[in-house]
Amino acid sequence: MGLPPITITCDCGRAADVPYGEVWQCEACGRRWDTRQIPLEEYEGLLRRMRRFRLEVVAAAVLVAGIFVPLVVFVSQGFVFVFPIVAFVWLFFYLPLWRRRARRVARSAPRWDLHPE
Repeated sequence: MGLPPITITCDCGRAADVPYGEVWQCEACGRRWDTRQIPLEEYEGLLRRMRRFRLEVVAAAVLVAGIFVPLVVFVSQGFVFVFPIVAFVWLFFYLPLWRRRARRVARSAPRWDLHPE
């Protein structure tokens, strides 16, 4: 799986999504933009933080399933009726909070000013 692209907006107004480490040449004005001007450590740090947020939601889902499935199988099948309540709490309380936190981290990410070659 490759790294997510970086959006570059040229001084003339054109924009493109360019993978890290590649050079993009604007079709309109001919300027060349090199994404290697972005420090690799900062870029990878941002990717790690975003990966951690995705892993958090997957881990929470696995934890809920790991608790819920044995309850249904070994304790009582009546716990199946609790599932809609758990799903409601997950969808309408946990996920919106998680999304807000993830967006806040993404917005606070560093912005890099690239200079044309």
